[in-house]
Amino acid sequence: MSQARNALFTIITAVVIPLLFFVLLEGVLRLVGVGTDFNYFNEIEIEGEIYYQENIDFADQFYSASLNVGPLQNTFAKTASDNRLRVYVLGGSAAMGFPHKNHGVDRLLAAQLNALFPSKEVEVINTAMTSVNSHVVYQVAETIPANSADVAVILMGNNEVVGPYGPGTFNQNFLSSLGAIRTLQWAKRLRIWQWLDQAFQGVQPSDAKTDLEWQGMQMFVENGVAESDPRMSDVYAHFEANLRDTIDILSSKGMHVVLSTVPVNLRHSAPFLSMTDNTLSPEFSQRVSDLKARAAAQSRNLQWRAASTLWQQAIEIDPGHADSHFQLATSLEWQGDHLGAKRHFERALDLDALRFRADTKINDRIRAVGKNYPSASLSFVDSAAAFNRASTPFSPGWESLVEHVHYTFAGNDVLARIFSRAIATQVTGERPQGVLNSEEVAERVGYPNHETIENMKNLQGMAEQPPFPGQSNYTDYLAQMAVELSKIKGQVGEPKDVVRRRQKVLTQGSADWKVHFEMAALAKYLKNKQAQYYHLTTLNEMYPHNRESQMNLATLLSQDGRWAEAIPILERSLLYTRGREQQTVETLGWLGTAKLRVGAAQEAVRLLESIPKDYPQQVGLSLRAYGNLIKHAVDSGDRPLVETYLDDLQAYAQHLKDAGLADDYPMLGRRMSQLLNMGGDPVAARQWR
Repeated sequence: MSQARNALFTIITAVVIPLLFFVLLEGVLRLVGVGTDFNYFNEIEIEGEIYYQENIDFADQFYSASLNVGPLQNTFAKTASDNRLRVYVLGGSAAMGFPHKNHGVDRLLAAQLNALFPSKEVEVINTAMTSVNSHVVYQVAETIPANSADVAVILMGNNEVVGPYGPGTFNQNFLSSLGAIRTLQWAKRLRIWQWLDQAFQGVQPSDAKTDLEWQGMQMFVENGVAESDPRMSDVYAHFEANLRDTIDILSSKGMHVVLSTVPVNLRHSAPFLSMTDNTLSPEFSQRVSDLKARAAAQSRNLQWRAASTLWQQAIEIDPGHADSHFQLATSLEWQGDHLGAKRHFERALDLDALRFRADTKINDRIRAVGKNYPSASLSFVDSAAAFNRASTPFSPGWESLVEHVHYTFAGNDVLARIFSRAIATQVTGERPQGVLNSEEVAERVGYPNHETIENMKNLQGMAEQPPFPGQSNYTDYLAQMAVELSKIKGQVGEPKDVVRRRQKVLTQGSADWKVHFEMAALAKYLKNKQAQYYHLTTLNEMYPHNRESQMNLATLLSQDGRWAEAIPILERSLLYTRGREQQTVETLGWLGTAKLRVGAAQEAVRLLESIPKDYPQQVGLSLRAYGNLIKHAVDSGDRPLVETYLDDLQAYAQHLKDAGLADDYPMLGRRMSQLLNMGGDPVAARQWR
């Protein structure tokens, strides 16, 4: 009996008491606000109703906050509606809609569903993020609220190697154990872990990984992973397990799942990194080089049959060279052997050592998983096969994708049509009638527009950076983008042309709030204030959760001296700054100015004084706040208050200098001189200038 007591005492001492201590500590840390909540959505209250809003910190558990990887902006009601059809889209940047985020698959899908279900409140919520893989999407599914949507669309698989915990990523170690990855992610969500991690970072020298700035795909160029790399078997196993578990989680949360394969650019995206067999003898290596040179020469002369023969000979010696397969596929395509071309395009994809694209094994896993679920809980759609059918000839290229994985409008249109049919069939039990054609969708979402032109220009800039210049068809890609940009410019035309085209969809009442957003911007450009008011007011009524549109309307009202009308809009917009400090401070400053203009001096002063006090690192905005405060005190004839503000101002500026922060704001001296002169202290003004 004594032995039993001793054993029990040992267990209590060694296990129970420490466990209770850690549970208590975790609770205390949460209570006092230590650490970060890594749920995908936060709850916020707006006018007495609870809404879900994306958590900007969600991705910080996978990437350094400095990289600014995060969710798209979404705010939507928590309360369910019998008349609502809400759809989540889950995945990476292809699902997010890059480079045309406002014309991505989510918005096109919403247009299709609105046409198919005109009496329903259709909401398509895009939870996709750039550079994420199934490890991240699994966490999205884990943390989104139960019964918050009717359908969840999964489009993922491109970033399994280069995303978090993949063997080709840049900021995490590869882990072969899925259990270890999930345990680590569970630990990262604990406030104790975050507290200790923060404390540890405080005593350690700066880590370059934590200070990174996003530089696109070039961040991964040193991380090639061969097809034969033993880590790839873990990648595929992790992907399949994550996919199955994500489906199960979403199903358990009351959502029907639409699962899609991932279309990628086969015909026009040459491999980013081809690996040569380093076991070849010098004689065979030279033989391969000679064959490639002769094949390339034949291709330049359009002698495709001769070229394909030479490429085949090179592949027989070095079968793992990705670009050789790509070049052979191109030669076969020009000869009309489209099936043979497709086979080698796919082989080039699988051998590409910079693994940004979902390869054939990823899509095979998706197909295998999709076929194992009952149709009542999951609709499987083979979008990759649909892209093959929609492409001429037989393999997707630039007609469907802007580069290697991201879709053109035509590509997103195909996806939206497939997804809408699957959703409508599940909802009604019948194959839907009345699916919009491409022209109708383009009309409803306002494609293309001037934003499309800017996006294409940004894409051209991205293409100038590695790894794109390393592609064997790089020159062709640059030429293709130039042609596409020229075509889009012609389609868009002048602002007045865009306005004229948009009138039809506006008259029909089928435009969404983003069309009104575009029209408000065009009205501003055309100096049509009446139209500005109309479109800004309309879009805020249609979707009152967009901060930019709120600020645009507040700006317009302020310019017309309608400060009292601007104030409630500015107050509401604070709900949508999403913890972003600069946006918060900008709004507080503007709100303080508005309060001064309507005579609410006490409240205005409180708001303006809070800026340098609570957000001292926002130097420009803090100085602007001091400027408003000093002017108010001068106008009020309160000299003691003016002196107080001038003293506070100089103390603030001196602190910046002492802390070495003044260099970050080179206009400090000039701005200080202006403010001190305004406050009636020319001597101090000369000193600062």
